[in-house]
Amino acid sequence: MKRSLTWIYNLTFQQRLIMGIAVLMGITTLSLGIAGNELAKNFLLIRFADRMDFLAKYLAANSELGILLGDRAMLKRLATNLLAEEDVVEVIIKDDKGNVLAKVSTGQIAPSVKRTSAPVILSTASENLVFGKGKPSKKTIGMVEIAYVTTSIDELTQKLQFSYLLLTLVIFTVGIIFFLFFTRSLTAPLANLIEAAQKVAEGDLEVQLQKGTLPETRKLAQAFNSMTMALKQSRRDLEETYQKLVQEQALAEVGHFAVTVAHEVKNPLGIIKGALDILKKPEIDDEVRATMISYVEDEIKRLDLLIRDFLDFSRPKPLNFERVDLGQLINEIVNRMQLEWAAKEITISVKENIPDAFIQADKEALSRAIVNIIKNGCEASSKGQEVTIRLLDEGSHYRLIIADEGMGIPDVKKDKIFEPFFTGKTKGTGLGLTLTKKIIEAHMGQIEVKDNEPTGTKIEIIFWKMNN
Repeated sequence: MKRSLTWIYNLTFQQRLIMGIAVLMGITTLSLGIAGNELAKNFLLIRFADRMDFLAKYLAANSELGILLGDRAMLKRLATNLLAEEDVVEVIIKDDKGNVLAKVSTGQIAPSVKRTSAPVILSTASENLVFGKGKPSKKTIGMVEIAYVTTSIDELTQKLQFSYLLLTLVIFTVGIIFFLFFTRSLTAPLANLIEAAQKVAEGDLEVQLQKGTLPETRKLAQAFNSMTMALKQSRRDLEETYQKLVQEQALAEVGHFAVTVAHEVKNPLGIIKGALDILKKPEIDDEVRATMISYVEDEIKRLDLLIRDFLDFSRPKPLNFERVDLGQLINEIVNRMQLEWAAKEITISVKENIPDAFIQADKEALSRAIVNIIKNGCEASSKGQEVTIRLLDEGSHYRLIIADEGMGIPDVKKDKIFEPFFTGKTKGTGLGLTLTKKIIEAHMGQIEVKDNEPTGTKIEIIFWKMNN
């Protein structure tokens, strides 16, 4: 039963309203049409029967003399004249003993024929009537019978039925057209509200609902517009609060990392100082000199990278959230990185992707985070190995999986790879994945490190959809 009524639940408000009005109008007009047709038919039949009674009485009055004289020819002429009337099929004139004096017929006597009769009365007055006394007496001297059909009435009734049907269709059609325009004034604001709500769910808080023609729709539009303004203000306040918290957290961590930075700076400075001491010696040959200079250049680059990463970590840029297609962003990143790593015989491929996977994100910051993860996977891979990327739709969120085929990460180090300055590489600052995690968390996302089967590491990131 529920399955058979499923289509009703899927009808829109406008469709339900129109269907209800159509059923109501159909029942009403059909009932009125049937009732009107029956009333008209009964009225016509009564008037038709009255007419036939009148014709019978009229013939009876004219047949009085013919019966008294026994003039059958006269009576037949009278009957023939009456037979010329429409729908009259037989006329019989009898005397007072029931003997047929005249009978004419069209020969179309059917079982459904109807009959009416009228007595032929002879009126006489008593002799005292001349003197104002006595009452006239009446004597039945014969009988007139008329047989008739209702063919003309049936034809007229059919015409009336057709007229009622046509009128019903016209009223029904006009009513439906009227209610289409009427319901549109009710449902159009609801459709606009749904469209506007979807845009708000996608992050567009600039949408404004147009006021309708009804007081209720105007109030609804005003309430909706007030809500979007409040949401917009709340978003601004939330972003400002978040930026303040990020800055405060970063400042608090600066002191904590200062010692670590000093330690990280000591190593390249020590190498630079040692290289400069060697370069001061006049007896060194050109090969040693070139080697020392290359050491100095490498350590200066390392110091520059360290300072830039630390500045990014301690002073994060404000995020500019917008509507971003995550699937398209992944394709753009992979297309760029494939050119770089193909020369090193490392393959980067997108195994699964989703079109129109929209999220709220800072495109530049999120791109940097994803690039960082893919780059780490490529650096952990050997020639001929592959870094695979999958974007999955899991209902309320998207899951991004980036997996490599390298040596993997020991369990004891998995919890530390996002810590500042932790690195298993000879080059790098150890802040890349730390910044990556901060960017993911700034997007309300979650990042997790897992083992890839059979070998390698797998990074999984969850991004919430825009309407959540």
